[in-house]
Amino acid sequence: MAIFTKAALLSLFAAPGVIADGVVRIPISQISDQELYGQLMSSHVPPMIVRTNSASSSSAAVATHRQLLRGDGVSVKGGENVVIRDLSNAQYYGKVAIGTPPQEFQVVFDTGSADFWIPSPSCTTESSNCKNKKTYDPTKSSSFSNVKAGAKSDFSIMYGSGPVQGAFSVDTVILGDDYTVVDQTFAQVDSTDGLGMVFEKAKFDGILGLCFPVLSQDPGVSTVIENLVDNGSLEKPMFSFFLGNNADGELTLGGYDESRFEGDITWVDLVSPTYWLSPMDEVRFGGNVVSSGKTAGIMDTGTSLLYGPQDIVMNMATSLGGQFLPQVQLFLIDCDTTVPDLEFTIGGMAINIPGSELMVKDDSGTYCFLSIAMMNFAEEGMDADNLDTELDESVVDQMNRLVGDPSSPIPAGFSTWLMGDTFLRKVYTIFDYGEQKIGYATLK
Repeated sequence: MAIFTKAALLSLFAAPGVIADGVVRIPISQISDQELYGQLMSSHVPPMIVRTNSASSSSAAVATHRQLLRGDGVSVKGGENVVIRDLSNAQYYGKVAIGTPPQEFQVVFDTGSADFWIPSPSCTTESSNCKNKKTYDPTKSSSFSNVKAGAKSDFSIMYGSGPVQGAFSVDTVILGDDYTVVDQTFAQVDSTDGLGMVFEKAKFDGILGLCFPVLSQDPGVSTVIENLVDNGSLEKPMFSFFLGNNADGELTLGGYDESRFEGDITWVDLVSPTYWLSPMDEVRFGGNVVSSGKTAGIMDTGTSLLYGPQDIVMNMATSLGGQFLPQVQLFLIDCDTTVPDLEFTIGGMAINIPGSELMVKDDSGTYCFLSIAMMNFAEEGMDADNLDTELDESVVDQMNRLVGDPSSPIPAGFSTWLMGDTFLRKVYTIFDYGEQKIGYATLK
């Protein structure tokens, strides 16, 4: 059997920025699906819901290599648009500036986590995978300060193969060309060994989470998005994603881009303001209901595949004659198999993923796999060789810590899915931070 490759074809792109109606646009482009799947399937390990006492984890999921780009402005509904360039069908990253004068970094924009971290100068010597990264130098910023006395200073996130560690700092942060946060708390990390050697090859320097503060390593500190809302920088307290399918897409800050969708917006309230956890009416596979009642999905721009509850995905795969391969943690299926459509109904709106998009081939084109993966349950996590997978795993690590807690934002008994870019490319999504809801609209 062919072994999947770890493709890492990434390139930087820059385009002039134009503001339209107060929104920043960030374009998205993609490499071929073949290159993406080679990267995804290499030593693939699914997310795992584990019981752990470790510090909360972060998700940058499969979208670990992202590039925010500036593009021509178009008419949008409030805010500023920033164009995102997607170089691997699921990986988006872009520019953020920190300090005075600004020091620029490429960061992952991740709706599956809440923390913001970039490498410190010592990272290049203390971690072998950090040697080629841009680092933040506080001595070169006149606006830098340490965290206040008594505030949390140590920073640590656990990934599949180990931690990313450092210390919290405070400085001015600029997102896009116009959105500035003074006295933003973020982390300088000096150890990135937990991300493995894939981090060395990736084009991003750090991660900027777009979730709610409760998921942060220091929940008492406001996130970048929260501060942008509080200081009035965003015309509206929301941001939106259009993920192009083999075409440019965009992240819109402070509103949404009406040129990207048609018809009405379907709004649903979040299950809780933690993850962007959306209630779902039901899930159908080939017209048959496979999940209904207490069903929800984490809308995560940082994950490329779809992940479902283990028993549900197992039944779906076996109905296709699928054979589970531990080597890649996916189901091998006959390449001539007709995979049924997968349909998610949210707020009465049906969002369909054609079965033709739910099968992937290995790099030889000989073997085919169902691209719906299982979220496993275990007492402890397993190591992963693939950075993207490690980041996926951390989402469900966090989920497990929240499930069953009296104040849990993920109530016990929910059938929860991880909704990656396979789903998000099929719909325009609006993340309303102020009203704590998500809007879905039909793409043009």
